[in-house]
Amino acid sequence: MFTFCQALCRCPCCKAVIHGSEKFPRLHGTVSFIKACGGTLVVTELSGLPENKGVYAMHIHNGAECSGTQADPFANVGSHLNPDNSLHPFHMGDLPAVFSNDGYSWSAVFTNRFQPEQVTGHTVIIHTAPDDYHTQPSGNSGIKIACGEIR
Repeated sequence: MFTFCQALCRCPCCKAVIHGSEKFPRLHGTVSFIKACGGTLVVTELSGLPENKGVYAMHIHNGAECSGTQADPFANVGSHLNPDNSLHPFHMGDLPAVFSNDGYSWSAVFTNRFQPEQVTGHTVIIHTAPDDYHTQPSGNSGIKIACGEIR
């Protein structure tokens, strides 16, 4: 039987290298996607999270690149990945919150909403606020402060 501990020892199928926006240049890390047990193990490691907040929303967006405008540096990531047109928080791209410990976060979560190959070519976004898990369409999660392209 394949266990999650064995999954953690495997190489990720795909990974996003996270970079903060110009306002959050110290924020960086990785989000790895590992095929496991009929779904995906999502392993996140971030540092440089703003220290005045403790919980941040994390979502997979349908855009392919971390680009945008001066006002919204990640405007081109689009909305949450949601091929089935589900209500929030049941989008394919909805993930649990990231919890900061003095600016650092490490977490692993299993989801059966997607396989790694289904998110490759999309983007991961870190927002300034926690997801409230009910406001449509994206949980009132604040502005986008960091992004990574899933490759």
